[in-house]
Amino acid sequence: MQMDVFLTSPWIPAEWIRAHGLQPRGIWSAETFQHGPWPLSAGVCAFAEAAVRFAEARTNSAVIFSTACDQLRRGFDTAILRGQSRAFLFNLPATWQTAAATQMFRSELERLGQFLLAIGGRAPSPEVLRQDLLQSSRTRKRLLESASASSPRGFAEAVARFHWDGAFSPLQPAAPTNHIPLALVGGPFLAPHWKLLDEIEAAGGRVALNATETVECSLSPTFEFEAGANHPFDVLVHGYWDNIIGVFQRPNTRLYSWLKPRLASRHVRGIVLWHFTGCDLWRAEAQTFRETFGLPVLLLEASGEPGAAPREINRLQAFVETLR
Repeated sequence: MQMDVFLTSPWIPAEWIRAHGLQPRGIWSAETFQHGPWPLSAGVCAFAEAAVRFAEARTNSAVIFSTACDQLRRGFDTAILRGQSRAFLFNLPATWQTAAATQMFRSELERLGQFLLAIGGRAPSPEVLRQDLLQSSRTRKRLLESASASSPRGFAEAVARFHWDGAFSPLQPAAPTNHIPLALVGGPFLAPHWKLLDEIEAAGGRVALNATETVECSLSPTFEFEAGANHPFDVLVHGYWDNIIGVFQRPNTRLYSWLKPRLASRHVRGIVLWHFTGCDLWRAEAQTFRETFGLPVLLLEASGEPGAAPREINRLQAFVETLR
């Protein structure tokens, strides 16, 4: 039986995990991840805390933390102190415009590979990796092609399934509505929060673009082989590193370049900025979003309940009403 390796970021390549004979899982797709209210300490990111608690309960699995934010980095330290011996901290460079940053990402993948071997993985076969990259690329493309025409909840569930086991789930087209098109942008979007998409529709809106970290923008990696001549590891490195859409990067211009044409093509009229408690990275973008895209922005805080908290729903309803 393959060991589960849970990833806390979509920018940690799942294909590299599979190449080592292990089963990558997007931690945000787990049904048992963040179940029930969070007993938060002041200023603690709820996602990071949930990742630590999940790691505590899954000592027979591995959990890969990332340095995409300070809270996840500290979460790794806490998981180690609490007895999770199969935790790994993957360093995601914050800068991306230099050859040194690319080399650092490559080195981190090599270091991750050594960790995977140490916990029972096998040495990756270039051909196995190549085939997995091609399959993953096809699945990502099919999901992206269905993004704008699928129901918001159905699309979120299909992407979560992909991050859980790499599979493609056929999507039903969305029913025509006259609801106001919105963009949902921000941090990880967990299974318990899919209800928020229904709550937005009940308020008269529709998520035309789900640009949270773990939904549409997480599908951006692409893997291009030139007549089969490229080494699969090189393709993996550049397929991810050249296509990360993250708020943590400096400068984070790739996030804005990715958002701008999609906001326009889907006729988005307002942005719901989804963030976890203590996530200053996303909160800090609110004013820049307003100035760059000329759209109203609603800051919506993730709660420990399915969907949004009642007070957040009231704010959401008022926001949609102002756009009518």
